[in-house]
Amino acid sequence: MKALSAGTIAKMVQGRLDGSPEIIVNRISIDTRTLEQGSLFVAIKGERFDGHDYIEQAVSNGAALVIVREGTILTKTVPAIFVTDTKEALGELAHEYRKLFKIPIVAVTGSVGKTSTKEMIASILSAKYRVHKSKGNHNNEIGLPLSVLEMDDEHEVAVFEMGMRGFDEISVLSKIVNPDIAVITNIGISHIERLGSRQNILKAKLEILDGMGENGIIFLNGDDELLSGLKGLLPQKTLFYGIDENQDIWAYDLSSKGEEGVYFQVKTGEKDMKLFIPAPGIHNVHNALAGISVAEALNMNENEIRKGLENFSGEKMRLSIEEKDGIKFINDSYNAAPASMTAALDVLCEIAGEKRKWAVIGDMLELGDWAEEAHRKIGRLVSKSGIEYMVAIGSLAKWYVEGANENPDTRTITKLFASASEAKPYIKTLVQKGDVLLFKGSRLIKLDGLLQELLSEELNQNA
Repeated sequence: MKALSAGTIAKMVQGRLDGSPEIIVNRISIDTRTLEQGSLFVAIKGERFDGHDYIEQAVSNGAALVIVREGTILTKTVPAIFVTDTKEALGELAHEYRKLFKIPIVAVTGSVGKTSTKEMIASILSAKYRVHKSKGNHNNEIGLPLSVLEMDDEHEVAVFEMGMRGFDEISVLSKIVNPDIAVITNIGISHIERLGSRQNILKAKLEILDGMGENGIIFLNGDDELLSGLKGLLPQKTLFYGIDENQDIWAYDLSSKGEEGVYFQVKTGEKDMKLFIPAPGIHNVHNALAGISVAEALNMNENEIRKGLENFSGEKMRLSIEEKDGIKFINDSYNAAPASMTAALDVLCEIAGEKRKWAVIGDMLELGDWAEEAHRKIGRLVSKSGIEYMVAIGSLAKWYVEGANENPDTRTITKLFASASEAKPYIKTLVQKGDVLLFKGSRLIKLDGLLQELLSEELNQNA
């Protein structure tokens, strides 16, 4: 973070400063547990905690300046900026801070694959530029401003992820960062319980353009039926990427090498490149196409793009692979939606080949009236794919089982559990050397915890 004075910050957030305007801060925190000496502490009221209850602790831990709600009584002498709403002030501070940087800003959204695509874009761009990216999935009205405020003078380009649960949320985020380049990965049915239809989800995702000027560039997944229908309808320059023909950035001759990665050919307006992604799963080609699209817009050459792709590595809990006692564990337990679940099952089959396959899958949440059919469809896919064991976990997971068992000739052995802890003894008893297990589900199902316990404990020794 660039060093800012208390006086400058007060102007940025249109707040009332009580203290010296000459105080300098160069880091920001909303958590007293990670606060460093000399930081600015912003007291945010969340669903479970209110930062205003921890102001004294923040001061004791070394906060040099605090932003608090107007009317807050401070029992310790500390320079403070008083505002109407601290969360809005955080966003306004990030918006004004972003204006201090004359670098390209890339924004990524979509129903699934946002974080993986953000990571892919950042990896490719890093072959030429010093890249700042949002950490993990810091993609909401708190995480994104904090990510913006971590930019500093060394950065030459920034890549931010934008998430939402309803209307107007991405609009707020877009107006904070004013992106020069926008990427939309797909329009699925995540959050359809709140928004009602895929058309409404599309409308919400298109809010990413609200903070973009007319000279911006938009890259859309042309293989998505809703996004492909936007051709010629958006005010900014719009290009489409995908594996179907007639895309502006088109991938063909895809060849999966299982755990090793994927080879593919890419044709753009200027280049025809043979490339490789060192990560399993054909779905990663779409992520790569988004990165290649952005790279070309920022004048990267073929060698730089190839180098950036080859340096890509996935994040923890997003299709990472670990091995113990000759058993492979595929960890994709961060979240789940129908599209990402399908992609993960494809990866399981690609990696396992003729070995025994396990799908340890938990509920997919926020699907509303679509939930039953979405889970049944995944169950049918598990059976059709010839996966030997399906361990279904959660209150909605019964529909996975019912979907798999619709096929009277299924070879899939299904087992339903209410919780991850209940499933553990079953897996430990039956798993054998050579097996490949996928762990995929919404985070509330706690499959990552189950996986870590299995990795740390003794497994079936009678195999």
